[in-house]
Amino acid sequence: MNLETLETFLKVAGNHSFTQTASEMFCSQAAISIRMKSLEKHFRTELFERDNNRIGLTKEGKLLLPYVKTVMETMRSAEKEIYASQNLKDQEIRFACSSTPGTYIFPPIIYSFTAKYPSVNIVNHVEYTQNVFEDIESKAFPLGFVSQPFPPQKEGLLYEELWDDPLVFCASAENPLSQKDEVTLEDLAKENLMTTNPRSSIIKYLSLAGGLNFPKENIQAIGNIEGVKKCVVDNKGIGILSSLAIETERKYGVIKVLRVNPPLNLTRKIYAVFHKDQPLSFPEEIFLDFVKNYVAALS
Repeated sequence: MNLETLETFLKVAGNHSFTQTASEMFCSQAAISIRMKSLEKHFRTELFERDNNRIGLTKEGKLLLPYVKTVMETMRSAEKEIYASQNLKDQEIRFACSSTPGTYIFPPIIYSFTAKYPSVNIVNHVEYTQNVFEDIESKAFPLGFVSQPFPPQKEGLLYEELWDDPLVFCASAENPLSQKDEVTLEDLAKENLMTTNPRSSIIKYLSLAGGLNFPKENIQAIGNIEGVKKCVVDNKGIGILSSLAIETERKYGVIKVLRVNPPLNLTRKIYAVFHKDQPLSFPEEIFLDFVKNYVAALS
């Protein structure tokens, strides 16, 4: 039994066809049959059954499947680590990020990654979310990270959900709303809402998820998250921001999180985004795996 045999087993289990597996692995159907018979001989049991020319797994085959997946995933991880130790020197990894992940989430991840691979150059290009999508669509960047309340609906793009990005309403410590134990939706709607740009998905999300609609004249596009925070601190209006973006301001007491009643559960997701016709390079795969492992360690 070898890795090629295990990979063949996974493909047959996935596409239910020896013929298609042979085509995908560039070999004969007879070679596929030989490999699967050798696997059945090793485990001393039948792993496949036929149903109207469709190959399925027996009970024993289904028991084996998750173990084979684990073996192949482990070997893939080992390949990446060995590759990284030998080939990441002087490599450049480029990705585009929307404001929240690019400014408040990825800096410590980049620091940890470059501590492990000190000769790698990381380019974190921070821009509006729509620009990230456009850059991935045009293949200007191979990989992107965005914070969105809804899965990206972009033809030609693939995405992978990574983790949650909870949103909070916030106001200056000097704003009367900050003195209240709870605020209502009506209280919020009377305030100026500071947002980053006119195309921000937050406005639509507030309407759909919370039934909260701000008058257009009360919505002000400031340009970026730091600008929004500056306006909130100066009591020019309220904001709805990632809790990660206001950690420092909360620590020093210049921004307060507003408790809304009835509660609004407003959470965006951080997504990795890439082009369906542009496979990630090995260095990019290594970086994406590192991001996933970093986040998993925090959970």
